[in-house]
Amino acid sequence: MPIISLDGREFYYEEAGEGADVLVFLSGLGGDHRAFGLTQRHFAGTFRTLALDSRDAGRSWRADAPYSTADMADDVASWLGAIGVDRAHLVGHSLGGLVAQEVAIRHPRLVRSLALSSTHAGASPWRKAVVESWVQLRELAGDDAGRFARGTLPMLVGRKFYEHPEQVQGLIRFAERNPWPQDVAAFSRQARATMGHEAHGRLGTIAVACLALVGEDDLINPPATARELAAEIPGARLEVLPGVGHMPHVENRIDFREALERFLRIVG
Repeated sequence: MPIISLDGREFYYEEAGEGADVLVFLSGLGGDHRAFGLTQRHFAGTFRTLALDSRDAGRSWRADAPYSTADMADDVASWLGAIGVDRAHLVGHSLGGLVAQEVAIRHPRLVRSLALSSTHAGASPWRKAVVESWVQLRELAGDDAGRFARGTLPMLVGRKFYEHPEQVQGLIRFAERNPWPQDVAAFSRQARATMGHEAHGRLGTIAVACLALVGEDDLINPPATARELAAEIPGARLEVLPGVGHMPHVENRIDFREALERFLRIVG
């Protein structure tokens, strides 16, 4: 499996497909390459797909100091350069969407298009408080990933998801069976990078096609937040996915894939 060293820091990524165009998946807070696993395999039929474990997640290196989403974006840029990717379509979920914004702003030549899912342009006081509450829950849960998942899941998925208990239990087991668990300190560092993100006033420099995707029932970054994000990016499209919350790529994979496919066809 691919592991690459960037200035002595190891980054892990999954690769699938051999298409001429590159499609990169960046996962959210606490997530790793597994978060987009099924979606990545779906798109591997037409794209060269890549899913990165960001710093402090999955099999990638654990930081020893605070950092920002801009630092994480520089990681992405260095990684793409090291593996010979000149331009790529970026798909970022939540924290991954914040990082994707920073890549497009700081390294515009690397980006062919942006799909920003369940994300925002800058954390409000309420959103910062929500993420801080997750940090507190993570500290209380310790190494019990299942306990943390049970405590946060009602805010992350829509009400319809709970109509299928097997889906809920499946996500909890997914968290419990993580072969590369994220420790409390690593989660906290990522969370504080999320809280510190601020791209208002800078998004107007993005000059590539952009899709802002949001779940109709997203409590964390609701449609109004996605609409605000899209309004700041020239020409950005907004699509609201019905009946899902903050994790549309998990809650309704088909709708999520079809929305992304429509966008990528337009981009060409």
